[in-house]
Amino acid sequence: MDWRQLGEWANRPEIAAGLALTVVLLAVMTVISTWQAARFRKRWNDALRGVNGKQLEEILYECLRRVSQTEETVREHRQRIESLQDQADRCLQRVGVVKFDAFDDIGGQQSFVVALLNEKGDGVAVSGLHSRQEMRVYAKTISSDRKDEFLSAEEAQAIKIAQRELVAATHG
Repeated sequence: MDWRQLGEWANRPEIAAGLALTVVLLAVMTVISTWQAARFRKRWNDALRGVNGKQLEEILYECLRRVSQTEETVREHRQRIESLQDQADRCLQRVGVVKFDAFDDIGGQQSFVVALLNEKGDGVAVSGLHSRQEMRVYAKTISSDRKDEFLSAEEAQAIKIAQRELVAATHG
């Protein structure tokens, strides 16, 4: 096809109308695209301007600074909680009490054993033996890793009661 044939083809009314319609459609699409781009640019500038005149970048840096501070605070709290948990594990917190008659001629179960244990099962057993003339108090250390063969039946019972409380508290 040479230039002359192309000119004749373009001068046909249906082709000219089609080209004119295409130019009008392209112009309308350009106006719509320009309008959408202007709306986007305005929204983008508003976002960059931020709240109360602050730039979006300043707002983001402030958020990151606060997140960093929060992470540091959480780290400090975690360390403090671990320290408090360690202290709590060593505190005497489990109690077992047994009342009994130490002597055949004394009734009313006025003698007693109190077992006080920590979370690990270490602690003390305090025995109070009541007779008609006097009251005697004895203490024995209790260690979870060492079994004491010198425990009375009442002391062993008080320790078992305290240990059951320990098991119920840790597994219940």
